[in-house]
Amino acid sequence: MTTQQEPTGQTETLHLLRGSHDWAVNRFGQYLRSARFWVALIASILVSAVAGPFNTLAYMGFGTRLVYWLALLLPAVFLQFYLSMILREFARRTDRPWGLAALAAGLLGAVVILGWVQVIDEFIVLEAQVFTFSQEAFFVITVVVSMTMLINAFMPTLQPLWGMRRRARRLPAIAAALPDTSLSPFFDRLPADLGRDVICIRAANHHIEVTTTRGHARVLMRLADAEADLADLPGMRVHRSWWVNLGQVATTESRQGGLDLILTSGTRVPVSRALRAAVQARLELTDQR
Repeated sequence: MTTQQEPTGQTETLHLLRGSHDWAVNRFGQYLRSARFWVALIASILVSAVAGPFNTLAYMGFGTRLVYWLALLLPAVFLQFYLSMILREFARRTDRPWGLAALAAGLLGAVVILGWVQVIDEFIVLEAQVFTFSQEAFFVITVVVSMTMLINAFMPTLQPLWGMRRRARRLPAIAAALPDTSLSPFFDRLPADLGRDVICIRAANHHIEVTTTRGHARVLMRLADAEADLADLPGMRVHRSWWVNLGQVATTESRQGGLDLILTSGTRVPVSRALRAAVQARLELTDQR
């Protein structure tokens, strides 16, 4: 394991934003590989095309409405998911409330989406001007901000578990191939195809997000309980929201007023200032073994 000194000219805020961006991109990639994400998105586009909200039913044919809502909703949803994830992660790392991050994501996204609506309207010409710009701005800001707040409030705890159930059907065959060893009860909650090599665990409301060398899983469990179950592993709580397997630390990076762990998965994990000395001491012991 090597230690790198972060450039002195880089501010702590930019450093945290970079780490939040890396996490958001990784997390969004998981959504893009999820069938339920695409089913929900396509259903939303079809419902909008059929229902024709905001007078698009009166001024557009079905084909035009379908193109209109596809061109609007696809980039808008992508943008709001990314903004929500990066700002919520930044809020988590800086101990700020999630609601403030969700509101900021909604307002930032609304400005961009409003501009995109103007671009779309230039290419899809309506038979008559339905709304003035001020009316359109009011509708876009209201809908985007309210939906972003709503999704941020309920998605973490109401996220469907379709992926977990699909893995469960394969568990018997996979479990039979695993060595018969005495392991922590923690692994009874984890899909067997993710293996036993835990890299890190991150708290996410009432769930935890577990990263192993084979992938990721979301588990309904408290971080404190996971930490207790994994007491035999060479890991520790390095932040109120993070548990890390110290054997999976590739390098560390010092920054102004703090320390980050760069894991073998590429994940950047902030170390609490109160735990910095303890983490560095444990890392030195791990390197000596």
